[in-house]
Amino acid sequence: MTKRVFLLLFLLSVCSSFTLGQVAITGQIKGVVTDASGGALPNVAISATSPALMTPRKTTTGVSGSYLFDSLPPGTYELTFTVSGFKTEVQSNIAITPGFTATISPELAIGTSEQSVVVTAAAPVVDTTNNTSSTTFDDALLQNVPSGRDTFSTVAQAPGVASSDFDVAGSQSFQQSVMQVHGSLPGDQVYSFNGLRLNWPGSTGGYTSFYVDNDSLSELQVVTDSAPADVAVGGVYMNLVPKSGANQMHGLAAFYYQSAGTQATISDPVYDGVPVPSGTPFIMARDIATNLGGPILKDKWWIFGSWRLYDLKESVLSITNPDGTPTTDPNHQSNVTLRSDYQLSKNNHLDFVWWYNEQNRFFRRDTAYAFVSADAAWRQIEPAYILQAEWTSTFRNWLFDTRFGYLHQVFPLENQPETPVTALNRQDVTLSTETGAPPYAFVNPASVFAFAEGVSFYKGHMWGGSHTFKFGVDTSDNKNGYNYTVNQGINALYNDGKPIEVIAYNTPVNVRSVYHETAAYAQDSVTVKRKLTLNLGVRYDHFNTFYPAQSSPAATFPDLFPQRTFPQSPNIATWNTFRPRLGAAYDLTGQGRSVIRAYFGQFDIIEGAGLAEQINPNGLSTQVYTWNDTNGDGIPQPSEWKSPANLIAASGGVVTSVDPNLKRAYTNEVNVGYQQQVFSSVMVGVNYYFRNIKNQFAGVNLANPTSDYTATSVDNSGNPLINSITGQPITLYNLNPADVGLSNYLITNISELNSNHYNGVEFTVTKRMSKGWQVLAGYTIQQQKGTYTRGLTDDFNNPNNEINRKNSILNYDATQMFKVLSNYTFPWSIALGINYQHYTGYPLDPNNGPPTAIFENLNQGQVSVIGEQIGKIRLPNVDIFNLRLSRPTHLGDRFNLEPIVDLFNITNANTVISEVPTGGSSFEKPTNQLNPFIARFGLRFSF
Repeated sequence: MTKRVFLLLFLLSVCSSFTLGQVAITGQIKGVVTDASGGALPNVAISATSPALMTPRKTTTGVSGSYLFDSLPPGTYELTFTVSGFKTEVQSNIAITPGFTATISPELAIGTSEQSVVVTAAAPVVDTTNNTSSTTFDDALLQNVPSGRDTFSTVAQAPGVASSDFDVAGSQSFQQSVMQVHGSLPGDQVYSFNGLRLNWPGSTGGYTSFYVDNDSLSELQVVTDSAPADVAVGGVYMNLVPKSGANQMHGLAAFYYQSAGTQATISDPVYDGVPVPSGTPFIMARDIATNLGGPILKDKWWIFGSWRLYDLKESVLSITNPDGTPTTDPNHQSNVTLRSDYQLSKNNHLDFVWWYNEQNRFFRRDTAYAFVSADAAWRQIEPAYILQAEWTSTFRNWLFDTRFGYLHQVFPLENQPETPVTALNRQDVTLSTETGAPPYAFVNPASVFAFAEGVSFYKGHMWGGSHTFKFGVDTSDNKNGYNYTVNQGINALYNDGKPIEVIAYNTPVNVRSVYHETAAYAQDSVTVKRKLTLNLGVRYDHFNTFYPAQSSPAATFPDLFPQRTFPQSPNIATWNTFRPRLGAAYDLTGQGRSVIRAYFGQFDIIEGAGLAEQINPNGLSTQVYTWNDTNGDGIPQPSEWKSPANLIAASGGVVTSVDPNLKRAYTNEVNVGYQQQVFSSVMVGVNYYFRNIKNQFAGVNLANPTSDYTATSVDNSGNPLINSITGQPITLYNLNPADVGLSNYLITNISELNSNHYNGVEFTVTKRMSKGWQVLAGYTIQQQKGTYTRGLTDDFNNPNNEINRKNSILNYDATQMFKVLSNYTFPWSIALGINYQHYTGYPLDPNNGPPTAIFENLNQGQVSVIGEQIGKIRLPNVDIFNLRLSRPTHLGDRFNLEPIVDLFNITNANTVISEVPTGGSSFEKPTNQLNPFIARFGLRFSF
C-alpha cells in the first residue's frame, strides 16, 4: 500500500508540472464476469476489437470478476471472453459514444474454450454507473437530420438547451448563438475541441472564435448537467470530436444549394395596422464539403482531411438601401481540418489535429439596435487556427492522457471600405436605429495556450468495491487585445429624432489583457455489490487576471483623455476554489436496464479577460455629455457639448475598480433522475433539475450613493412622469445636482442576486439506431426566476435601476420546450429525417434588453428604467418543423450516391422572434421573424 500511495503522489507531482480543461472524448466498457451460479470468475481473458482501434485492447478480470476498458474511441465494439473450463463468449454491436459507459456482464457457460457462444442481443442503452447528463450527436444524426449544418443549431436540438437564435436552414449559422441549459447563465459554455477547452479568451470567456465544419466531426457531445470533476463549468459543454482515418479508406463529398427560388414568399407582420418588413430570407446559400480518411500503414498510421466552402447571402427586410430595396447580408466560411493518428507501440498512441477557419461577415449587425444600416455595419474578415496534439499511454491498469492545444485568431470588426473616417455614428434609442458608421472599430488579436494531463487507474477489488480513479491537472495562458478606433472620437445619440447626448471616446487605444487558469481534480467511481456506483470528486481551480504594461497614441480629445501610458497592474482578481462533485447511480435490477441517479455539484461560473478589460485604464473609455443642438443641424459641434457643465456620466477603466475581496461566482446544482430501458434499444427517462447562482457580481457607483437620489413624480420642468410601457404615472429618482457626472464604479458581489434560481422537470426518450430507426426526444417544463442584472455595467446604487428588477423571469426562459429528432428508413431505402422544436415565447427581450421606458429632463440626463416586470410580456411561441427525404443508391459494395431534399419550416410559420423593447413610437415593433419555408437540395457521395 505504501508503494501505491508513493506512486500516486509521484504521478500527481509529475502532472502538476504540465500545463486546460479536458473532458472525455472516449467511452468505457466495464462489467463483472460470472458463472451460471453468479460467482465471480477471475483471470478471464478479454479482448476488445473495433474499426475505431488500430490494435485490439486486452485485459483480464480480477479476483472479483470485474474488468474495465477505458478511453475507447467512439465506435462499435466486439468483446471476446475466454477462460479455461468455460465456453468462449463473443458479444458484439456494443456502441460507445463520448462519456458513455457500457456495462457488459456475461454469464459464461461451462464447456471448453474452443466452444464459442455468440451473443447478438442489443447493446446496452442505459449507463448505470455515470451521473453525467449528455446528448451525443453521432454521425447518423449529424448527417441525416435536417439542420443548419453548424454547431449552434445542432446543440439547440438537445433537450433542455435554449438558444438566443432560432435557425431555419442555416439562417443563423454565421453568428454564434448564446446558449443556456437548465438554468445556467447564458454564455456559461465551453467549446471543447477534441476534449480540450479552447474558447475565445475575451469578455466572459464563454464564446468561440472558431466555426467548425460539421462534416469533419465524428461526434458532437453536449454535456448539460451533473458533470464530473474534470469538467470546469456547469453550463453547456460542447465536445467536438473530429473524424479520424481507419484501416479502410472512407470519404464523403457533398453539395447543398438553396435560393430565393426554393423559398416561400415571406409574410410581413402587422404593427399599428401597417405591414412591417422584417426577417432575413435567403437570396442564396451554397455549401460544398469533402473529406477523406484512410491508412498510410494499416494498424499503424492513419490520416484524415476535410475541406468546406460555404457561402450564404440573405436580405435584411427591415433595413433599406437609398433606392428603397432591402439591404443584403453576404457571408463566407471556409474550413480545413487535418488529422494524423500514429500507434507508437501497442500501448502508446499519438494524434495531431490542425483546424483552420476563415469567417467573413461583410455586414455584421449585432449592436444594441434593431435597425442597423449598411454603413453602420461592421466588416469582419477573420482567420483562426487551432493546433492540437494528444498522447495516450497505458501501463497495466494505468492510463495517461496528455494534451496540448494552441488557438490563434485575429478578429476584426472594421468600418466598411467606402465609409469615410469623417462619417458619424448616429444612434436613436427610441427608434432602435443606428446609421452613418459603426459605433467603433477594432482588431482583436487573441491566443490561448493549453496543456492538460490526466491519469486514470482501475482496481477491480479494493475497499469493498471496484474503483476507477481519475486525477488530472489543467493549465492555460490566455491573451486578449483590442486596437480600437472611433470615427471623430464620438457617437451621437437621439431620442425619436431629437438630439440628446454625445458619447466621447478615448480612442485610439491599444488594449491588452491576460489571465491564467490552473486546475487539479480527483475522482473515484466506485461500484459496490454490482448495483451501486458512487461518483465522488473534487475540483480545485485557480484563476488570476491582470493587464500588462501598455500605451496608446494621443486621443482624439487629448484634453478629455490625457494619460496614454500605463504600467502593469497587480493581479486584479485571484481566486482559489474547491468544488465538490458528488453523485450516486443505482442499478435497480443489476441487469443494466434501469438506474436511479442523484447528484449534487458546485461549478465556478466561467470567466475570461472581462474583469481586466473592464478596469484597464487603457481600455475603451467614454464620457457622456448632454448635447444642446443650437444650430439645429443634428450634427454635434464641440461648442454644443464639450463643456464640464454638460458631463453627465463616464465609464471605463479610469473610473472603475474591482473589490479586493471579490468572490468568484458559482452555481449549486441538484439533479435526481430515473432511466429505464424498454424494448431492445429504447430508453425513457425523467429528471428533476434545481440550480441557483451565488456570488454574482456587478457594478456599484460609489460616487452616487442611493441617499443622493430624491424620489419625484415630475421632471425638472414640472411635467408628470408617465411610463411609456404601461401608460401609468411612475416615480423616478433625481440625482443630486452636485453628483451629476461623478463616476467611481466598484465591481463587487451583489447579495440581491443570490436568490436567482431554477426548477425544471424533463422527460426524455432515446432510441439508438436499430432496424433503420433512431429517435432523440425531450420535453422540458421549467422556470428561471430572480433579480435582473445588467452585469458589469450595472449600478446597484441607482434606485432607478431597482424599478421592476426583482421577481423577474430571467434569460431564455421558455416555460415549455419539446424537441424531437428522428431518422427512419422506409422500404426501398427511402430515408426520412425529422427535426421538430417547440419553445414557449421568451420574455421580451433577452437579446435586446427588457421592456424599457426612457425619460429626459432629469438632473442626470437620460434615464432608462425597466418599464414592466420582466416576463409579463412574452414573445410569441416558436414552432420549427423540418423534414428530410433522401434515397441512397448503392454503387457496388462500398459506394453510395444520395440525393437529398430538406424541407425547412414546412408550416411556413412567420413567427415574430424579436421586437423593439423600448417604450415609445416603436415599442413592440417586430424586428425579426422566422425565415419562411425553404427547400434545400443536396447530393452526397460517400464510401
